[in-house]
Amino acid sequence: MGLTTDDMVFGPATEEQRRIAVALRGQSWAAPMSLADYIDRENFLSEHELTWGTQCRLWVVYLKGYPRQVIASCETTRKPVLIAAGDGSPPRDGHAYSISNVYTNPTYRRQGMAALLLRRVQDVIDKDSEFSVLYSDSGRNYYHSLGWPAFTSRQANLILLPRSRTPTSPRAGVGQSSEPNSPASSTSASSFSSSPPSNFMPSQPGLTLPLNQANLPRLCEVDEMYLRACFASLAGTRDRKMHVAFLPNKAQIDWQIARSEFDAEKLLGKTNPVKGAITTNGRAWITWAHDWREKRLRVLRISLALEGTSTEWQRVEDARALLEAALAEAREWGFSKVVVWNPDSEVTFGCKSVGNRHADEVKVVFDERINGSLPSLRWRGARLDRPRQQIEWEENQGFCLC
Repeated sequence: MGLTTDDMVFGPATEEQRRIAVALRGQSWAAPMSLADYIDRENFLSEHELTWGTQCRLWVVYLKGYPRQVIASCETTRKPVLIAAGDGSPPRDGHAYSISNVYTNPTYRRQGMAALLLRRVQDVIDKDSEFSVLYSDSGRNYYHSLGWPAFTSRQANLILLPRSRTPTSPRAGVGQSSEPNSPASSTSASSFSSSPPSNFMPSQPGLTLPLNQANLPRLCEVDEMYLRACFASLAGTRDRKMHVAFLPNKAQIDWQIARSEFDAEKLLGKTNPVKGAITTNGRAWITWAHDWREKRLRVLRISLALEGTSTEWQRVEDARALLEAALAEAREWGFSKVVVWNPDSEVTFGCKSVGNRHADEVKVVFDERINGSLPSLRWRGARLDRPRQQIEWEENQGFCLC
């Protein structure tokens, strides 16, 4: 017999319900870590600057009269954002929620429990936010039906070719890239993951320096200043679109790194002090996180100097040098590739430049994510006057994921 809404209770999780919910989802998601290590990691991250206190809350639907019978759960994290209306008015600060860890107890699946949970969550988070986002691993349609249409999820895959492989297809370069609908782009970016080691080396290693934890606060402050300047110019476009972006602040970047470090400590017994790279001229930098499960390096953000302080050619060269540093880091850990989400035009040309310079060592593939981590955004109240076509999600990069 199916459940009805009268059989369920929605609310913020108690401490006991949180322990139950985390253990439930860990049974499906912990690998390659043990369940105990997964639970330890989630407890550790709950105390992080980004998620401590009420900034991150876990919500549950449970069986009425049986509070330990958790049916579905999810987490919401409140984050600072910038908003520019595109009507000539100045940009403003606001808040948005990132929804993550949506999970249904296997006993209660295919009964609409997650949908019920998310509709109740909408009622809560709409009260103190402008919009909410989630990253779908369930395709485009499910969350769209609940008010979260999918946004652009273009990515660049810089794949390290094994020493023994002889290139058989054109390398991605300026005017020669593997674009999403071309035959070359159909090559699976994961097909090289078990290949022999790469012999990749940066073409000009002296152009970058390692970036460590101590560098983050100052660089994130500068990066936020850059973003605010960009949004000030967006406000003057008068395109009548709502431009939004999450702030690339230290808390957001560091949460990703802390998660990766915890995994490394548990899986490898060691961590790496290098969190990215910065050009020796100090003009641009990159931050990254190690994805130990997928054996890849995820670029969190590439920050290039503002127009007016450098030329386009200089920014492309900076991007190339930073991407080469990322590839060297990936090679060091035996990873198969570096992944960049939604690269802008200068980073895209930087990727192509890497492909040109390292034709026998790196294959650059541009494609669209269709199966996992699809960025989806819902405006507060899912107002009809704010359809998908009227919202521009700016700087939708790896650091936004949470």
